[in-house]
Amino acid sequence: MPFLIAFGVAFVLTPVARRVGLAAGLVDRVTTDPLKIHSTQVSVLGGAAVVGAAFLALVARGEHVSWQLVVGVLAVLALGMLDDARPLPVTVRLLGQAGSAVLLVAGEVGSHRIGVAGEIGGVLLVMTCANAVNIVDGQDGLAGGLGGIAALGLAGLAVLASATLASDQALALAGALVGFVLWNVHPTRIFLGNGGAYALGSLLGLLALEVADADGWRGLVASGVCLGVFALELLMTIARRFRTGEALMHGDRLHSYDVVAVQVGSRMKSTAIFWAVGAAASSLGVAIGLLPLAVAVPAALAGLCLGALGGLRLWAVLRVRSSL
Repeated sequence: MPFLIAFGVAFVLTPVARRVGLAAGLVDRVTTDPLKIHSTQVSVLGGAAVVGAAFLALVARGEHVSWQLVVGVLAVLALGMLDDARPLPVTVRLLGQAGSAVLLVAGEVGSHRIGVAGEIGGVLLVMTCANAVNIVDGQDGLAGGLGGIAALGLAGLAVLASATLASDQALALAGALVGFVLWNVHPTRIFLGNGGAYALGSLLGLLALEVADADGWRGLVASGVCLGVFALELLMTIARRFRTGEALMHGDRLHSYDVVAVQVGSRMKSTAIFWAVGAAASSLGVAIGLLPLAVAVPAALAGLCLGALGGLRLWAVLRVRSSL
């Protein structure tokens, strides 16, 4: 089973990646920056362990792994690692993500199946997911855990749509993330890094596109629900920074998970709460995959309304905090 193979490989590879990162100086250093919440330098090579474990699991299963998938994921992983070592201009990051997304979409789906417009939309989806995961990656275990939960939901949808390769890819990614998160929860020993966040987001976006390709609009709606926590955080971040006039790529500690951490008094509890919300979103996504499209859309809208209500409550808290 891809999940178990990837889990075992990631559990072994992650501490190796930690040592390599520390030895090579590829670390998140301790500074006076309020964005930093750790007290010791931490390796940022967790993404390399996750990607390596997922690919090795697929190869061990005898699955076909296209060169476009390998090159596209490694390219965006390398882009993020360079950004970790020395922050890159926004334009360079976006161009690099776009190039990787084109390779991934063309190699795994292709315009002959979804049309040119669908391929362009797929590239934008992959890029959006890459940046959404990076935004969420600000708390121990959060992005990796939510990514694993979303991958399991997408695996379920792929099974329902008889997309065998996509289901194996999703299970391999989920297993790799679980193996990584065991080293990433508090006290964290390793981070995904920007490279890992970009690679994870790109793969989640690609999996959502593959499900949509196999199951049409219902698959797209259901996949969107599975990725709902990432989407909500991205939208809240865009709205908040638009209101304050700050650049979209500007970091802060006013994300929803930061607010929840303050309210419950613990970042570990905040992460657990978001995992539970992510599990609910993925469960709803899989349920939608079982419904006719006419019922799936209202169900997704109901889930969206619940998410929006939670987001509005957090938004009210954010406005109070930002005014202090």
